[in-house]
Amino acid sequence: MTTTQTANLDAEVEAPVRDDYDENQRLALLCEDAPDRQAEVKGVLEQLGYTTHLAVSALDAIERMRKNNYEIVVLDELFHGASPLDNPVLLGIQGMSMGTRRYMFVALIGRGYKTFDNMAAFAKSVNLVVNLEDIFRLPVILRRAVNENNQFYRVLRDVLRDAGKR
Repeated sequence: MTTTQTANLDAEVEAPVRDDYDENQRLALLCEDAPDRQAEVKGVLEQLGYTTHLAVSALDAIERMRKNNYEIVVLDELFHGASPLDNPVLLGIQGMSMGTRRYMFVALIGRGYKTFDNMAAFAKSVNLVVNLEDIFRLPVILRRAVNENNQFYRVLRDVLRDAGKR
């Protein structure tokens, strides 16, 4: 295989999948490599009413977040071979402007977190941390956390909307 063929193959593997888009859809982005967890979390998100897009790489996830208004992002801290300390998707989220970020709920799935640990979530600049062992409780966890987040930001979002800022 030539260098050009290898580069083309790499580009095909990394190329994002085109998703159908309807502006009335509630969008979720799932960044999970493990097929069993991916299927389980995708099912939970769809059960909660979200159209779920699956990121194929960190670059794909970052590009999708740049182009779409995701209401929820679920990210495995080890997505696409990253480490918990230098996950490029998480770094991209942490670097977002607050004008964009406050409309996105981010759940980080990890091995060393206690589910609903607000200090760990704050330290990672996410809305929720979920221990991998609690993934079977994800429907209840996400519903509760998203509802609490919406209640917390409701007044601010109403004021911003009334001021024509969103």
